[in-house]
Parts: sequence; C-alpha cells; structure tokens
Amino acid sequence: MLKDHKYLNFLGWFGGIVCLIGYGLNTQQILSSNSLIFLTMNIFGCVCLIYYTFQKGAFANTALNSIYLIITLLAVSKSLLN
Repeated sequence: MLKDHKYLNFLGWFGGIVCLIGYGLNTQQILSSNSLIFLTMNIFGCVCLIYYTFQKGAFANTALNSIYLIITLLAVSKSLLN
C-alpha cells in the first residue's frame, strides 16, 4: 500500500511539474502556445494530474484538469488540421 502511495504522489508531482515547465517555457516565449511540444506537455501533465486528483478524491481538481485537457486536445486538433 505504501509503495502505491509513493507512486501516486510521484505521478501527481510529475504531472504538475511538467505543466509548470511547459507554462514557464510558454511565458518566456521559448515555446509558442500552439507548439506541439507545449501541447504534448500539457496533455501528459493533465493526464497525470487527473489520475492523481481522482485517486485522492479531489474531484473539483479532477474536473478542472479534465477541462484543461479538453481545451488542450482541441488546440492539438486545430493545429493538426492547419
């Protein structure tokens, strides 16, 4: 049980860090908001955070990260269609 708890916490921290790094690179204009790297970082980070918050029962955060994921997926689809 303790091993699962450490894995879950790692996943939550990792997802948050990936999203923050992407955001930081975007605000410093190193990555553009429609960059595939930025969008992929958001997708990966969101999926980790959704799983983490769902497992922790933090359903408000699960919902917010799910909406953020949907917005990111819409941006990816728009980027791929252009």
